[in-house]
Amino acid sequence: MAMRGRTMRGGPAGRASTTDADPARVVTSVTSSKAIRQATAAASPTRPGRVRLLTERLNIDFFRDAFAELRKVTWPSREQATNLTVLVIGVSLATGLALGALDYVFEKLFGLFLS
Repeated sequence: MAMRGRTMRGGPAGRASTTDADPARVVTSVTSSKAIRQATAAASPTRPGRVRLLTERLNIDFFRDAFAELRKVTWPSREQATNLTVLVIGVSLATGLALGALDYVFEKLFGLFLS
């Protein structure tokens, strides 16, 4: 069974021409032991400690950012909050009365048609 176009491990074979190779993927030889340790540390994934896993699980950064944003908010004064609350309650009551009146009218109209 021929594996044309494949490497020994079964992956796709590389390009035949190396003139347009990606410079970020060029492999260079390392001679010093310090450079070898740095390259090995950069290449191997490290497992985060328990504290980091806990902070990721609780998403503490989200809460920290949320509280920072809440400090930037310009809150309304007591008088503005009272006026806006009364306005919302008034509009809600007016809407409820209008819908209740329409419901009552349609109930009477359907009662006339069905009887």
